[in-house]
Amino acid sequence: MPHAAQPPPPSGTAADARPTTRDADPPDSPFNALDLRDYVLHPDVRDEDGPRTSLRILCTGPNLTEICCALGLRDQLVGRTRYCNHPPGIESLPSIGALVDASAERVAALRPDVVLVPGESREIQQRLRPLGVRIESLGDTSLEDLYRSIERVGAISGRPRTAAALVEHLRSQHDRVTRHCAGGTPLRFLLVTGTLAEPPTPPFVAGPGSFYDGLLTAIGHRNILPADHRPFGSVSLEFVVRSDPDVIIELDPDGRSRPNGHADALRAWQRLGSLRAVRERRVVVLTGPEHYLIGPRIMRTYAALCEALRQ
Repeated sequence: MPHAAQPPPPSGTAADARPTTRDADPPDSPFNALDLRDYVLHPDVRDEDGPRTSLRILCTGPNLTEICCALGLRDQLVGRTRYCNHPPGIESLPSIGALVDASAERVAALRPDVVLVPGESREIQQRLRPLGVRIESLGDTSLEDLYRSIERVGAISGRPRTAAALVEHLRSQHDRVTRHCAGGTPLRFLLVTGTLAEPPTPPFVAGPGSFYDGLLTAIGHRNILPADHRPFGSVSLEFVVRSDPDVIIELDPDGRSRPNGHADALRAWQRLGSLRAVRERRVVVLTGPEHYLIGPRIMRTYAALCEALRQ
């Protein structure tokens, strides 16, 4: 995943935002009708996995913390990053900082048996390798990466059946959202993993191969980025104007950049000229750090994207 001075990457390691978490969705939430259970809060632990291991686990990304909790491993976590804020109570664990500045001394003091790192994350691996601790690198670009990561954590923690069940639950959630949202007008989209700066600078976007692209193309929409574009990377403003997307989707981790939501985003993109998405008022914002994470709550982001595109 990208680590640059751009909007927060989907691993969540650069988004300093702390959402309000809750145990249940409000009655009018679209998640209720789709039965999008939050397995981070309510794990489905399988008895047939047998006794748990005593593995001491340290996660260096919020998505990995959430995977562990969804597998019923909450009490085996020995630390967290400053961005880990779900499920409620996880902030009581000691913090090692963030992926980009994790303290090797703090990691050593926590005595983990295994450290889980997102994606390639070569820098933190180099920083921790002298400690002699076991490091597991888990893919975080596509949905299949997520499923493999869940299965890998299940394998090393003695929870293979629980992991298999979680993957099956998520695939089922994906199918339900897809059926619910399919059939609409296909749109050419640009998904910005942050908000357009003022004055505008080249936005950081989700391209083909990213989990966002996989979700939206599953219901018939099409990314304006070419097939050879990186899953995550910047794109020129000239390219955006020339491609003229039907809809622009921004992600805002905490609402600070877009306190008035879609209206603020629309005003920002008007600076680029007469874009179709602006003229037709199809500039939308998804607010919340959970939308940056490729973890067990990803299908809730999928549903939120679908709802945003219907507006």
